[in-house]
Amino acid sequence: MLPSDFDWLSGEVVYWDMGGLDATLPLTEQGDDLKEDLAQVEYPRGIVLDVGWYGPHNGFIILIVRDGDWHAPLVRHRAATLTNLAHELRAAIAKADRCARD
Repeated sequence: MLPSDFDWLSGEVVYWDMGGLDATLPLTEQGDDLKEDLAQVEYPRGIVLDVGWYGPHNGFIILIVRDGDWHAPLVRHRAATLTNLAHELRAAIAKADRCARD
């Protein structure tokens, strides 16, 4: 999965470590590439979109936070598969961009 797979709208990718993830392989075979810090995208007005892996029970978590308030995210998306992650990430991008304009 590459940053160029997505239209980030007004966001700027500042960290990306998902290049090794492969939707054609089971997640159980991608252990070295699954970690809490996978991607971070900064939007205007202090909005950050963050992607991480939180184990097989929680899966991928996408958070949108404002002004570094990680304890009270504006939005939280969850995905169990890479295919679902791509779908949820596109929805989160739209929400992050709206939050950056509101």
